[in-house]
Amino acid sequence: MQTVTDIELRLSSIEQLFDRLDPAPFHAKALDRNADAYIQECAAEYSGHHPLRIVISGPHELGQHLDDIRLAIHEHFALAHRQAERRHRRRRRIGRVALLAGLATLTISLLIRRLVTDVGGPWSDILAEGLLILGWVALWRPIETIAFDSWESRDQRRLLATLASIPVDFSAAMGA
Repeated sequence: MQTVTDIELRLSSIEQLFDRLDPAPFHAKALDRNADAYIQECAAEYSGHHPLRIVISGPHELGQHLDDIRLAIHEHFALAHRQAERRHRRRRRIGRVALLAGLATLTISLLIRRLVTDVGGPWSDILAEGLLILGWVALWRPIETIAFDSWESRDQRRLLATLASIPVDFSAAMGA
């Protein structure tokens, strides 16, 4: 059995956890950017199969708000997860369109290249090589988007999904 890894947040008041400019009630309020970044960085250090929990450490009175804090953390990361899913779907759609455009560019450049090499002349080799390079470069971004950006996006979405349901506990700080 794996031990649970704690992501500890030391707070002196509940307001430290939330974005001060967000007027929403606690359960709908956005987390402070620094708290959000800290939680995500800590969670990202461990594999997706490593159990995590957030432990809020602070004055005893803070424990009374644990349900609100738990709900706010879960809502914040659930919203971030939904947004990441939408961005991922949009990137995939753009990647597919870019792939079609890249393939069209490659096809056209190869056809023009064939015409240029048939004509011959001193500049035909240079132009033919340039067209070949243009065709392959046109595929660079679509392939990067579809193949490689998906890995990072998948990991980020998985992390946000984990944080949307992470256990949140409270520990009264010593001397508080």
